[in-house]
Amino acid sequence: HPEGIKGAEATAAAIFLARTGGAKEEIKEYIIREFGYDLSRTCDEIRPGYHHVESCQQTVPEAITAFLEGTDFEDVIRTAVSLGGDCDTLTCIAGGIAEAFYGVPEELKEECRKRLPEDMRKVLERFTDTVSSADEYHDPFLEGNELIEEAIRRAYEEKDQNSVIRVLESIRYCMHENGHFLIPVVESEDGSQFTFRTITKNDGSQLLVAFTSQEQYKKGAPSQILSYFIDTTLKAVLERKNSVVINPWGQSFEIPNEMLQILFRQEEEWEEKRKEALEDGSLLKEKIGKYLENRTERNFLNILPVLQDSWVYVPCTAIMSEADQKKVEEMVLGHKDDLEAIMGETFTSDDPIRFIPDILQKEEEFFFPAFTSEEEMGEYGKSFSKVARHMQDVLIMAEHNERQVFGIVVNAFTEPFVINRELFSSLKKEAETEERS
Repeated sequence: HPEGIKGAEATAAAIFLARTGGAKEEIKEYIIREFGYDLSRTCDEIRPGYHHVESCQQTVPEAITAFLEGTDFEDVIRTAVSLGGDCDTLTCIAGGIAEAFYGVPEELKEECRKRLPEDMRKVLERFTDTVSSADEYHDPFLEGNELIEEAIRRAYEEKDQNSVIRVLESIRYCMHENGHFLIPVVESEDGSQFTFRTITKNDGSQLLVAFTSQEQYKKGAPSQILSYFIDTTLKAVLERKNSVVINPWGQSFEIPNEMLQILFRQEEEWEEKRKEALEDGSLLKEKIGKYLENRTERNFLNILPVLQDSWVYVPCTAIMSEADQKKVEEMVLGHKDDLEAIMGETFTSDDPIRFIPDILQKEEEFFFPAFTSEEEMGEYGKSFSKVARHMQDVLIMAEHNERQVFGIVVNAFTEPFVINRELFSSLKKEAETEERS
């Protein structure tokens, strides 16, 4: 019946708005505007003349009114029941909207479970276990996306240019931390390819969709999703000349293609600074410090790509040929009465000089030392030559050291971080090492 369809649509719309953060006044205005229901009466005005009716037009408005007046889930249920009439149907409608808005208190769930027959309770327990196991997966690469959600929330409140800039800055920050978005996709029949799901706007244009968290994703219809890097995702959107909408079912934020162009122009400037920070070791030191302060999986994973591209100092003993060694001794002996006179003089060797890396030992294990700066070596470094090497070269040097090292230790005397030997192969970038060679 048309009125039945209308009532179902109105109920679904109210639940959707409640799930996605809509305020009660917003839900009320939408239902009145789109479905023409009269929501002007209070429950006290409805109650005296209300009786059992089976039509949607005399059930759905009353149920929605009960939801609007209730102060929590239980109060909505009690208010709906108090109206009388077809109160089981009435309360199912009001309760569905209330669950989306408030959630269901655990004590009420437990009381309902006690009243179920054994066979139905087992079905419910299997269902609950299935849902719980699906929810248990924790994606560390989504950590920190709360910054984006908070910036979007503030943008809704403040509605100015600065708030939009803050959203973009929060996205860039999460990009630099190797953060991920959840991306709804459609899988090909053979499972070998994925295409992005899109939303079509009123003007016919399409937006790619991204979510900052599982909670945001679950507000909409279920779909296959991928957890993928924010920067790679947004670059793909930029190249396709599309736009993207973040969290479309809640407080959404649309990033037009023109805004993405600005964002990645800023990234080009940042990449230059990042390159400098990789070369002077400061970025690696920063990431290690952050991990040692908060030893999360995410912070550990954020160190690895920085390690791959960083330059470090390796303490080495310089071994000269006998002829060069003799030249040095003669130079020293020639100024034995005034050694300060040769300070700062340049010595040019005739033969190649071998640099032998120092090895540190802790109990029965050997470690290959590397430092993010000369200063990090402290007093220890005064006894050695300090050779700057790319981490890719250090991995090979450590792997082939005659001592069979347990791992590489970075900044051994200040904020030590150990790279176990098992990680060497996954950190290597063979093509880059060959190119430097």
